Amino acid sequence: LLHGLMICSGNDAAVQIAISISGSVSNFAELMNKKALELGLEHTHFVTPHGLDENGHYTTALELAKMADYALKIPKFAQVVNTKEYNVNINGEQKRISNTNELLGYLEGVNGCKTGYTSKAGRCLVTSANRNDFNIIINFFFI
Repeated sequence: LLHGLMICSGNDAAVQIAISISGSVSNFAELMNKKALELGLEHTHFVTPHGLDENGHYTTALELAKMADYALKIPKFAQVVNTKEYNVNINGEQKRISNTNELLGYLEGVNGCKTGYTSKAGRCLVTSANRNDFNIIINFFFI
């Protein structure tokens, strides 16, 4: 599910992860908001696990970067978002999914993070790059 969620923006995977971990989307949003407070994110509030437009669901570019910085320190997360392509099994059939972060594998040092799109935010990209043991997180918003 993590590969489906993070590599190709599987919103259905986000919902299933939320339900599996906490029993419901709203319970999971509560966990996400608790973590946001622990990380000192003052301008972030979650309503859904996938980030699609929803009243009361918001964040900022700076706080997205802080979330990415935190998440990239989790080895499994870092490995998944640095995956260019992955084979999944759907109803007994193999399917190859490709990372929507086009900088991954194209620009030296890019090691992940996440693309997104909503009608309110437009196209977005939070990406991470590492060169000479220096890591930088960059946000792009295309309107």
